[in-house]
Amino acid sequence: MRSAHPAHDGSGSRPRPLRRLRRRTLAALTGLAIPFAGMVGLAAPSQAADAPSASYTRTQDWGTGFQARWTVQNTGDTPLSNWTLEWEFPAGTKVTLPWEAEVSNDGNRWTAKNRSWNGTLAPGASTTFGFNGTGDGAPTGCKLNGIPCEGAEQPEDTPPTAPGTPAVSKVTRNAATLSWTAATDDKGVKDYEVLRNGTRVATVTGRTFTDHDLAPGTDYSYTVRARDTAKQTGPFSGAAKARTKGKTAPAPKSKITMGYFTEWGIYDKNYQVKNLVTSGSAEKITHINYAFGDVRDGKCVAGDTEAAYGKVFTADEAVDGVADRPDQPLHGNLNQLRKLKAEFPHIKVLWSFGGWSWSGGFGEAVKDAPAFARSCHELVEDPRWADVFDGIDLDWEYPNACGDTCDDSPPEALTDMMRAMRAEFGTDLLAAAI
Repeated sequence: MRSAHPAHDGSGSRPRPLRRLRRRTLAALTGLAIPFAGMVGLAAPSQAADAPSASYTRTQDWGTGFQARWTVQNTGDTPLSNWTLEWEFPAGTKVTLPWEAEVSNDGNRWTAKNRSWNGTLAPGASTTFGFNGTGDGAPTGCKLNGIPCEGAEQPEDTPPTAPGTPAVSKVTRNAATLSWTAATDDKGVKDYEVLRNGTRVATVTGRTFTDHDLAPGTDYSYTVRARDTAKQTGPFSGAAKARTKGKTAPAPKSKITMGYFTEWGIYDKNYQVKNLVTSGSAEKITHINYAFGDVRDGKCVAGDTEAAYGKVFTADEAVDGVADRPDQPLHGNLNQLRKLKAEFPHIKVLWSFGGWSWSGGFGEAVKDAPAFARSCHELVEDPRWADVFDGIDLDWEYPNACGDTCDDSPPEALTDMMRAMRAEFGTDLLAAAI
């Protein structure tokens, strides 16, 4: 279906506060994370007791890329005011998307420096930063504030095998029970992680789990993976489908009722995704434009990455009253929108790009409209949140006219952009402010 919303004068969007903009991550995003663990200890045994230490963990791997985390700890007796971590990756391994640190490189030598909010560490305190990357190399030549911090790699244990595909039973309106056959491991299986729709919902020591608080008449997908006594996780099981009993939410009305959810509204206005439920809006709207993504360097990019997928919500802030876990695959507004759609499956969510403040990049982007459309599609369909979005909204203010900035694109630019987007996204949801 094709949806459109009325023209507006930009009052639905405004520049975000500068203190928020400084935290915007600029790198491109990577793909689906299929976690496994492999810790490399990088604090040498001979290192002085009062020197800071660092350790590296490769937390996830999905074939074409990986996710890793550095932990910096102040093991001394005096406060640490700033830190700089250096290491080398072999050729072909590199950082693509960092967070919680300023990361740069000179060839294969990589440098990470603290951000303003995580540079001061009291004695015994630690902080972490992470990144997505490509390649399969491990770091060497580690230095923390100029002091070598590298030790021998810890030998890797064999991760556990995949457990059997869960069997689903005892399905009610609000619950379903899963059971699965055991995984095997050379050191022994410690427990199992249960994921619902890609998000971990439980860790159990047995091989059964009953998932409560589900929505009636709703489809769910479950996978399970094992963790061994060395804290390594194995591959996922096959996916098991479950549909709860009862009626689903009302079907979408033929009339589209669309609203904008402003990304930065969770800060000073304290308007959370949860408030769509408590206000009664979730029962009335059919479409949400999640506003706004940025248009920069010819691409669609996330706006405030902390708000979008980084912020850890408390139980009071969450749609379902369940607090985020720090180690879950997705946080922020996008995870809350996922929860909203599970409770109100009639709602469609579109990622809106541009708006009053971020339309200045459209003119450059449409010079290569197919490439721009591909970048938008890759971002919207990123496997970490592909199930959250049903389409894209393009809010160019204004082609061949002046908004916050002035544009001198040729008259056919908007048509070329929409044609490229239609070719990339297909015949499903595509909207534009015109």
